[in-house]
Amino acid sequence: MFWKKDKEKKEERSAGVNRSFQDFLKAAHLEMEGLMVQDPRWFYNLPYQGAMSLEKAKNLEIEKRAIWRRVIYDARRTQLAGLRWETRNDELVCPDCQKMDNRIFSFREYDILNEIIMHVGCRCNLVSVRE
Repeated sequence: MFWKKDKEKKEERSAGVNRSFQDFLKAAHLEMEGLMVQDPRWFYNLPYQGAMSLEKAKNLEIEKRAIWRRVIYDARRTQLAGLRWETRNDELVCPDCQKMDNRIFSFREYDILNEIIMHVGCRCNLVSVRE
C-alpha cells in the first residue's frame, strides 16, 4: 500500500501537480542545453556578456527559465486571471519580445504562454493581472 502512494505521488508530479522548484530547474536545464546546441556561441550574444563567467551566465539563464515556468504554473494553480508580458523597454529588447510587450495572456492561454521558449538573454518578465 505504501508503494502505491509513492507511485501515485510520482504520477501527480509528472502531471504537473505539486511540482517543486527543483522540477522546474531540471526542465530549464534541459531546455538551456538544447538552446546551447542550437547556438554554440550563445554566450557571446548575451546583453550582459562580459559581466559574468560562462558558467554563471548559464546558471542565470537556467534560473530565469525555471522562474518563468514556475510563474505560469503558480498562476494556473491559483487561477490567476492573467499574466502580462513585460519588457525592459530599452534598445536591447529584441523585435520578438517587443511585439509581446504588454500582451495579456488570460487564464485560458497559459498553455500557449508555457510553450513559448524564452530566447537566450531574454530579460522579459511576466506580471500578475487581477480581474
